[in-house]
Amino acid sequence: MKDLFIQGYLERISKQFMISNDDAFEVFSIAVILDKSFEEVYNEILIINPENNKSSSQDGGIDGIYFEENGLQCTMYVFQCKNSKKLEQGKLDKFRDNFEELFLKGNVLPNSKDLSSKIEEYKDLTKKGVIIKHQLYFLYNGNALDKQTSNEQLSKHYHKENNFEIIDSDDLYEKVVRISDSSSRRKTIDFTFNPVKSNVIEGDNQALYSYVINNVKALNFRIEALELCKLIEKEVNLNGTLDTLYSENIRSFLGSKTKANQKMLATLNDPSIKYYFPFLNNGLTLLCEKLNIPANTQLGEYVVQVRNPLIVNELQTSRVIYDFFKKDPEKLNRIFVNIRIYESTEKELVDLITDATNTQTPINFKDKISNEDFNPITKELFKNNEINYLTKRGENFNNSDIWLKKSIPNETVLKFWYATFYGKPDIAKNSISSILEDIYDASKLSNHPLHYLFNGSKDSLIYKQLLQSYYIYDFISKKRKENINNPNYSKYIHLPYSDELIAYGIYNEIKDKGLTQNFDLEYTKVNDFIHEMISDEKAKYDKQNKAFSIASYFKKQLCRIEYNKKIDLLED
Repeated sequence: MKDLFIQGYLERISKQFMISNDDAFEVFSIAVILDKSFEEVYNEILIINPENNKSSSQDGGIDGIYFEENGLQCTMYVFQCKNSKKLEQGKLDKFRDNFEELFLKGNVLPNSKDLSSKIEEYKDLTKKGVIIKHQLYFLYNGNALDKQTSNEQLSKHYHKENNFEIIDSDDLYEKVVRISDSSSRRKTIDFTFNPVKSNVIEGDNQALYSYVINNVKALNFRIEALELCKLIEKEVNLNGTLDTLYSENIRSFLGSKTKANQKMLATLNDPSIKYYFPFLNNGLTLLCEKLNIPANTQLGEYVVQVRNPLIVNELQTSRVIYDFFKKDPEKLNRIFVNIRIYESTEKELVDLITDATNTQTPINFKDKISNEDFNPITKELFKNNEINYLTKRGENFNNSDIWLKKSIPNETVLKFWYATFYGKPDIAKNSISSILEDIYDASKLSNHPLHYLFNGSKDSLIYKQLLQSYYIYDFISKKRKENINNPNYSKYIHLPYSDELIAYGIYNEIKDKGLTQNFDLEYTKVNDFIHEMISDEKAKYDKQNKAFSIASYFKKQLCRIEYNKKIDLLED
């Protein structure tokens, strides 16, 4: 079943992009790991030969790179993909060593010219002081347990979680099934907590602190860390993933290398301080559909029953504890965690509590915004135009929409709307997370200047604007791939870096026209303007013997200001 399943996807991708099955495996496997659409992987992440739009021989042994920025932190995903049944030590070594030479040491390697835009982006992030976490994936279409190969031995030797991961076809298949089901109904979880009573006053258990506000019941208590792990294991056993135990807004484990998580691990590993864990940690906040607050003890102990508990903060705490548990459960004995749990299914309250209790953890606004009211109408409009507008995790692998010709993640559409209709290409280039946060606020806050567009009204202008933004993006991404090595466009050295500003320029040329999909004349005009801007700006740097960064230029407000001068558009 697994082989038929994967082969079906490879044939579909091969036909869609007119590429080989080997190249299709690159698209498929990266899309699975990142939960991205095939179009986004092919257009934005894959390292391809721009002359024929096929797998590159000038990629430095790297098949794909994706930067996931979040303020002054960034995760860099690096991929090598092999449509092969067996692992080869030489290819594993080459992948790891080439990455280290090119990015960690900053050396130049032969046969790596098609990586230049990714290297430039890496340099720009480094100069900005962004902390970059590196996550390498070696993906192959074989089985780690195949006794006819050395796969198992090589996997054990090279695989390091959250650093250098080797993923086989079984892992890919399991992940596709899991993310496909992640938006489906969660199976009911009934769980019983056993709060630990006070060890201060013998005559009073003091195990619970309960109250109610506007029919929302609240309960505070302390449990053993092992009990938290039992809850996580029950979720995994019943729903196949621990993701469903967490609010959609915070499903982003930062890994064991972050400073806070390293401190947590150090505490758990230190016999002299690990018992102080509940003093050093804020504890977990949960919401549930049903909470039974006991009126009395049973055999001197309280029993707290909950239905469908959902962790809405401290994902990091629960994941660090669970990962620690999987390695050595014994070390968690007599370590306690503080719990706050509220009974409510109101989405607004879930959002309020999640926002209020996650001030130190990045909120995933992609997931938050996916539930907002403007999305269903947008989705229907795009579907009517044979485009799959992806808002939820795993939708790219939902075969009910397989008839749609194209797919696009909602954050890409919103990003290019921000660059075009909202007129902020520099911000769109800089940070998708800040854009999604701004639009999320616009959907919620009546005093936000964009609320009239994103309030979910069926009469809003936003739906047509988003469709036009998609058409502009789709046109530009195709042109970039066609022209990046076209001799007629050789002077346009900005093409790998300037999609957002090009989109802004095209929008300003066509904004008084109706909905349109062809922008050939505007595209040439806009690129000529940008070429002049780049030449002028580079000359200024050369005059002062300073290095000019094209990638950095398009993240500055200056690029928009200079473009507006070209078209005689006054800044607000």
